[in-house]
Amino acid sequence: MTTITPLGTLPFPLAKRPDAAPHVCVVVPVYNEERSVEALCDRLGEALGPLDATWSVLFVNDGSSDQTMARLEELHGADEHVSYILLSRNFGHQAALCAGLDHADGDVFVTMDGDLQHPPELIATLLAGWREGYDVIHTQKSSTEDLGHLRKWTTRFAYRSISAVASVPLVPHASDFRLLDAEARDAVAELPERARLYRGLTPWVGLRQGVLPYTAAARADGKSRYGFRQLLQLFGRAFFDFSAAPLYVALVVGAVTIALCAAYIVFVLLAASFGKSIPPGYVTEIVAIGLLSSINLFLIGVLSVYVSRIYDEVRHRPSYVVGRKRIHSKGPA
Repeated sequence: MTTITPLGTLPFPLAKRPDAAPHVCVVVPVYNEERSVEALCDRLGEALGPLDATWSVLFVNDGSSDQTMARLEELHGADEHVSYILLSRNFGHQAALCAGLDHADGDVFVTMDGDLQHPPELIATLLAGWREGYDVIHTQKSSTEDLGHLRKWTTRFAYRSISAVASVPLVPHASDFRLLDAEARDAVAELPERARLYRGLTPWVGLRQGVLPYTAAARADGKSRYGFRQLLQLFGRAFFDFSAAPLYVALVVGAVTIALCAAYIVFVLLAASFGKSIPPGYVTEIVAIGLLSSINLFLIGVLSVYVSRIYDEVRHRPSYVVGRKRIHSKGPA
């Protein structure tokens, strides 16, 4: 059986929670998942039914353009465990997660994707870890079925780059399949920022955190919604939101450039003092100007990214807009 390992040093020891049955709310953002939501509900029922807990499922329809909405309405009418929220348009996966956690009700919250890559059967292990005293349990993909070598390499490179500069201990190869105790959910919900990346925010809040490895299955319809552009956006958000290291690049590059210029001036002065003539260097001048201009443009670009994020935050626009809510109570026992 796969075991949960602590994420770093725990701030205080684990303590077993009371045996009273908690209410587990599973939050599932979906976007064009008409082929998988029904199968996911069936597997969730099979996985959660035997547990010593009451449970419910809250889907967040993130502006799907297929029949996902109709499928969710059918499931909501047929099963009192199933509720859903319809966002007014597509706001993105992290915003949909935010909407789900804001509207979810329970003692324990599990977030997962709707494409069947996150195995519902693992929730029993997550809940057992919560009973042992963990407040947050991340899942870590040890492998993914049908994942290409290029995707594996780029993902590995991205996580190593982010971990090298991040100010929080990001879990390598983590996903948005995790368990949050109510206290941890409330701590994350109280954070004021609008642009949220839960893979970084959940480690940031601290508490007793653990990691559970698992093997991710192939997508239900065999087609990933995360293309290169989405992966690049995810990498950029993680890189810039949890590290100020790019800003300090300006200091390092500027210091090195000043040192090189000072060394060159000393060289020219020494050459002149010994009667050496310095021939005009057209190519050297062009290269120097081009290099310094490129460095300036690069650093201005880095600053622009941070300014853009500041601009997004100070406007105080909500992360999402709810178009419709169909939410049962906590669901039957």
